[in-house]
Amino acid sequence: MSNNLKEILLVDDRKENLELLNSFLKNEGYQTRVAINGKIALLSVKARKPDLILLDIEMPGMDGYAVSAKLKSDKNTADIPIIFVSAHSDTDAKVKSFQVGAVDFIAKPLAKEEVLARVKTHLELSDYRHELEKRIEDAISEVTRLNSDLVITQKEMTFALSSIMETRDDDTGRHVMRVAAYAKLLALLYGLPEEDIKLIYEATPFHDAGKVAIPDSILNKPGKLTPQEWDIMTTHTTKGHMIFKDATRPLLKTSAIIAKEHHERWDGSGYPEGLKGEEIHIMGRIVALSDVLDALTNERVYKRAWSFDEAAEYIASEKGKMFDPKLVELFLEYTEQFRQIYTELKD
Repeated sequence: MSNNLKEILLVDDRKENLELLNSFLKNEGYQTRVAINGKIALLSVKARKPDLILLDIEMPGMDGYAVSAKLKSDKNTADIPIIFVSAHSDTDAKVKSFQVGAVDFIAKPLAKEEVLARVKTHLELSDYRHELEKRIEDAISEVTRLNSDLVITQKEMTFALSSIMETRDDDTGRHVMRVAAYAKLLALLYGLPEEDIKLIYEATPFHDAGKVAIPDSILNKPGKLTPQEWDIMTTHTTKGHMIFKDATRPLLKTSAIIAKEHHERWDGSGYPEGLKGEEIHIMGRIVALSDVLDALTNERVYKRAWSFDEAAEYIASEKGKMFDPKLVELFLEYTEQFRQIYTELKD
């Protein structure tokens, strides 16, 4: 940036000092404006920020130290470089100047070459700092954008992979989307923390991951399973848990819980461990209801699709038996919101 676009505020109560500084700077193409005391200097800065301030120490009323401290305490003016100009060149004066925010100190009498050199240096440093801050802001924005893209991509991959697994037992990809949406709504209504709601939404699509280990002849059998076949089918819960159980990331740890416990029943008659009531993790309880709701309302090789109202009646009848009573009550109270998900994501 050229000098004539840089504006420097000169603050001194002596006219001859202002004139001398002004002559040095004007000849180099800098724009200047002056203030004859501290209060006027603060008003001038408030009206328009200068690029740099040359500030005298000893002035009537408010001295240079007070002016600098005031400017540095305001986030809107804290970044303005301040060079103290004073006849007091002792160590104490210099130390106090830096303590109140000065970037440099010029002792009087003033030498043109020194004034110009220090002004030029600190304007360049200020420009460099602002450019660096701009680059950091741009980098943060780009990282934020990329992270957002990554989250979206991860979510899309989650649903895509889980959909591939689900199609083995003749479900459509929308099954995992509906169950995840039902589970997210139930978790929200139940009052789970925002992070847990996010986890349950992203982990629910993997609730049947263990079905990858179940033979197609059992998964897609149109008739009733034999006791032996049913025993094999129930292992999809433990096999799903095995896939994720050693993971350390919250999403996969949540997937392990849901995969294992989404067929447990409130009354203890579920599988694989026969857990009862609150022994079942809340995420398992939520996905249990969500999965059954979707299974009932969609056609499978072994059953017709029920209407949404028929499914709702069944869920109500299983309060305290298959399902957590509180979750059933929430489902019945907000049935229309679940119906909306069913309608919007219907195959």
